[in-house]
Amino acid sequence: MNYPYEHEFVRYCKTEKHYTDITMLVVTKSITNFWNYYGGSSDESVKLNDCKASDIQNYLNNLETNLGLKKNTINKYLSHIRVYFTFLYTHHLIDDYPMIEINGRKFSRKHTFTINWMDKLPEIAKIEGIHPETIFMMLGISLGYLPDQVLKLRYSDVATKINSYSLRQYLKNNVNFPVDDDPYILGKKFGGFYASDFHLAKKAMPDRELIGMDITLQNLRLSYIYSILSRKDLTDEDLLRILKVDTKSLLYYRQNMMRYNTLNEFVLPTDK
Repeated sequence: MNYPYEHEFVRYCKTEKHYTDITMLVVTKSITNFWNYYGGSSDESVKLNDCKASDIQNYLNNLETNLGLKKNTINKYLSHIRVYFTFLYTHHLIDDYPMIEINGRKFSRKHTFTINWMDKLPEIAKIEGIHPETIFMMLGISLGYLPDQVLKLRYSDVATKINSYSLRQYLKNNVNFPVDDDPYILGKKFGGFYASDFHLAKKAMPDRELIGMDITLQNLRLSYIYSILSRKDLTDEDLLRILKVDTKSLLYYRQNMMRYNTLNEFVLPTDK
């Protein structure tokens, strides 16, 4: 079984919605992809009843920013997910319908990003109540790693690259050494790494109010890119090397920054 109630859902789609076998293959692929993202990113088994609108929005954001899917493709995923959760809700298999808040979701190119937070990371780590997951996601991105690489970073990969003594100590004090001599900095409780940042983003969500920015690996990566692009002292060759992108991608990010994005300088809570 690829996802919960798969057999019942397939029967529903074929008998009540009259989907063809080919259509059903596409729908099943979409739901399986969503479930792998949602269900495969936690130490513990996840429950359908716990799935919220924010979880689905995070998944859709991942399709757009991490996988680079186009608007029409993402809308197809969304329509299939909506059919699935409608089936679950109308058949009393879940208590709440999570799609209400994202009906008619639009994928606007206009976004606001907070930039130039990287040098302030030692101070951010000192904010009372902030989660280590937040700091370590920001750390990995600030060192130039891609989102999927950050999930697999070990202590030894980053410890020697941190200039700040206090941040090195923070890292040492908050990674899971009892599980591994060289643990993943964002590792699971009992060892191993997460397949996506879904669980980590949920853990870090309260910190959004503390530092005033979205904390997902995809959003952090984009804010890092626009931070670097906003510098006037770098040549195109420098940008290609630092950002680890090709010329076509560099042009894409530069056009988005100029045409669609609003960039705000990061400000520490104590400086506001």
